[in-house]
Amino acid sequence: MKRQKKAAIFGGSFDPPHLGHLQIMKEALKRLDIDKLIVVPAYISPFKKGHAAPPEKRLEWLKKITAFDPRIEVSDYEIKKGGPSYTIDTVEHFAPFFDTIYLIVGADNLAGLKKWHRFDELDKKVRWVVATRNDTPVPEGYRRLEVTVPVSSTELRDRPDPAWIPEPIRDEVARYYTQGA
Repeated sequence: MKRQKKAAIFGGSFDPPHLGHLQIMKEALKRLDIDKLIVVPAYISPFKKGHAAPPEKRLEWLKKITAFDPRIEVSDYEIKKGGPSYTIDTVEHFAPFFDTIYLIVGADNLAGLKKWHRFDELDKKVRWVVATRNDTPVPEGYRRLEVTVPVSSTELRDRPDPAWIPEPIRDEVARYYTQGA
């Protein structure tokens, strides 16, 4: 019998990566039956005007904090592609390599999910996994990843708190957002 390959894709701005992102990754590896977790930093989110840190910097930070598990691949696909990062394009890029693709999104994205580019096609191609956030309800039919780290990238950009930044990049990220380097 052919072994099915399963992957989860976890995309986002990661501006900056924080302990909540790391908990999502660890929970996905623990709770989902996957061979690979693909972490994909966006070049530019279609819902944002820009990012504080450049894409190459965010990619570098993600590589540093994910080195603990060889099942995690940090992909530069969206960065190399440039332009707005549409999830459907990313899923279609990885689909030929996997029989099943889980797509991890934060519960805070659920309200606007149907506005995503080519949502109906995307919905047919993935199995949805929702990382909990605050008290945002997760509807029936979605897999849940319980995340208990109450932090957001927006908060960290406004007030960098090293306590919420993964240790391998803690000093660098705090310095970047306070001093701009």
